[in-house]
Amino acid sequence: MKKYTLITIFLINTYLSFGQILPGTLDVSGFPNISQTINDLVSEAGLDDTSVGFESNFDTNLITFTLDPTILMGITAASTEQNCDANVFRYSVYMYTSYVPDGFIIEAKTTFDSGFGLPAVSTYDTLPIQPLGPRGLTPENGGNYITIPRDGASAIKVFEFVGCREDIPIQFRIKPSVKVVGGNPVNFDVYYTVVGSLN
Repeated sequence: MKKYTLITIFLINTYLSFGQILPGTLDVSGFPNISQTINDLVSEAGLDDTSVGFESNFDTNLITFTLDPTILMGITAASTEQNCDANVFRYSVYMYTSYVPDGFIIEAKTTFDSGFGLPAVSTYDTLPIQPLGPRGLTPENGGNYITIPRDGASAIKVFEFVGCREDIPIQFRIKPSVKVVGGNPVNFDVYYTVVGSLN
């Protein structure tokens, strides 16, 4: 009976260790700067201008997600690159906005396999069977624009990737409306949430 108890405890601990994700860091650089001039406005009475989309440059906003180095007693036991190589997870990136005026529609997208895997060549790449599929990035909605909600409770998945990934470009598009009060710059926040899993 004692032997059976030890095996049970071992299996439970193994299960818990697989359920944990190592600490990671999300780095966001740049922010879209989109402007609309008076010449861009619809001049026909009674029409809205939501058919016109104003896009940011594709590489203005870059995000990176990597696993943190492992520090034991003040010494680096494993670097970021080593942790990313030894611990491959599927990461889903969700987005939402705040401080967006009524009438503004903010959309975001990226492309298939955008950004760069870290490390460039991983031990995971050499496995005969890759349990999460190959390392890479898959956008939602086929890479087309996705409307970003204004509430964290309804954050939407924009893309997912396998393994650590650097410099993923995000392109934003704004569809303004004549219902929005003009004359003042609009500043809004974009929030990213990264969820890691083993499936």
